[in-house]
Amino acid sequence: MEELQLWDKIPYNPSLSFIEDVKEGKVPELPYHVVNQDDAKNKIKEKIDIIKGKRFQTSIITANYGNGKTNILKYLSLFYSYRNNDNIKVLYYRADVDNYDIILNLLRIIEDNYTDYIIESVRTLVDENFDCAQLANNFNDNFMAIEEYTKKLFSSKDLTEIKDIFYLGTGRLNSKRYFDKKGLRQLRDYDRREVLVLFLNILSKSGIYIIFCIDEVEKITEKSKVRFSHFLTSLRELIDLSNKINGHYLILALTDGVDSNKIQTTNEPLYQRIHQHIIAINPIKERKHRIELIEYLKELFNIQIDTDEILSKLSKETDTISNRLLIQKISEILFGKTEKKSLEEALKEKSLFEIFNEAKKDLDINVDAFKNIHRKLFDPLKYYLDSFNIKIEEFTSQYRYYYNYDTDTFCYFVFNNELSVIDNEISKIKSKIEDLNFNKKIFFKNISIFVPSSMELNYSFLEKYKFLENFNLKIADIDSFEDLLTLLELYRENFDYQPTLKPIIESYTNYSL
Repeated sequence: MEELQLWDKIPYNPSLSFIEDVKEGKVPELPYHVVNQDDAKNKIKEKIDIIKGKRFQTSIITANYGNGKTNILKYLSLFYSYRNNDNIKVLYYRADVDNYDIILNLLRIIEDNYTDYIIESVRTLVDENFDCAQLANNFNDNFMAIEEYTKKLFSSKDLTEIKDIFYLGTGRLNSKRYFDKKGLRQLRDYDRREVLVLFLNILSKSGIYIIFCIDEVEKITEKSKVRFSHFLTSLRELIDLSNKINGHYLILALTDGVDSNKIQTTNEPLYQRIHQHIIAINPIKERKHRIELIEYLKELFNIQIDTDEILSKLSKETDTISNRLLIQKISEILFGKTEKKSLEEALKEKSLFEIFNEAKKDLDINVDAFKNIHRKLFDPLKYYLDSFNIKIEEFTSQYRYYYNYDTDTFCYFVFNNELSVIDNEISKIKSKIEDLNFNKKIFFKNISIFVPSSMELNYSFLEKYKFLENFNLKIADIDSFEDLLTLLELYRENFDYQPTLKPIIESYTNYSL
């Protein structure tokens, strides 16, 4: 069989979770095939073709929300996993808003993934009497600062000793007493620029080349302009060291307002170095590329339907939407799903739009209801459920869950829109369910997790939490908890509107309430 080449379709049989994501409009990435984006694919391939060379490569991918930057990064990860005999490794991470120095971040990533490999490599090189100075620019210029450290790293064959010295370099062991114990000057964070070069060169010397994929870099600037400025400064420092690093490749992905202009105005020296390496991802507009996408989705889900029929059903407005929404629209047609009305459309249809806006404004200005919405949502929600005589248990805003006896469902609310919180939230769900099972002998079949739509949580992502396999799982995407709170307060305060509001609330919560 012919070997799979970069940007070829990766063979894949969609899981039930993946299909469920598509059916519900939770369009996951489609990282098994990248449609269109020839310019981006060519530029990235050019960099990968020379990844084993004498220079560190860098690219910045920019895209409007939903146009496929993550798709490309995930494709690379899957492609090199599929070709598991390759010595090119892809490490995908979301940007860390608290570790916004890119050099320190890459050191942490190396530590997380290649500690044992580097330790073994160092011991092998010591056995071979390799001149370690070659890995640190022969200790010229700023590399003089890590000469003592590097020689210490290569002074022993003892794995424990090498590991301790390695951790001094990554910063895991960082107090002065650890350095004193090894007879070394304490490294500053600034010295770790050269330490990163050293570790990357150890990896390339031993035959490993890494593609670092750092996604959602825009979250750093959302957190703080100062942090983003520091991030760009550290990136410039890394790029200035590129010719001292043998191989490897860093791809940064940014979206939503972080573009070339933002980079230029924040750090002009960096922009001068990187502007030729900025890659724009564009929406899929051309007919031939839309046909390619439709054909791929038909193939992926084994659905036989005329392609021209799907094209004809795509409204003209799809010319301006993101690639993610385009996939969603096509998927709705493939699975025969009726397009859901927006909340605004549903309210206007029942002549409630102005009343809703007035109520929302009042809640915001006069009651300050949205400030602690994770607590204030539950009183009107309890009233709503009580009005249908729904028997509920353990209803508490403190723990953000309740148990619905009528539907045999454990309902849990997550208000933070950061996907990174899910590990902790799933842990809480598991702990509470086990507590209910053990202490109260309460058992149920279903779990509903209410989350902000902007989190983009999908069933595919939750596959890794094996205990969830014991339940029928439903993700209830909420476009705005502020809007939901307003709907519930309107329901509580206006008896006459309740029959009209009930189906609107049901539709808005994807029939989870």
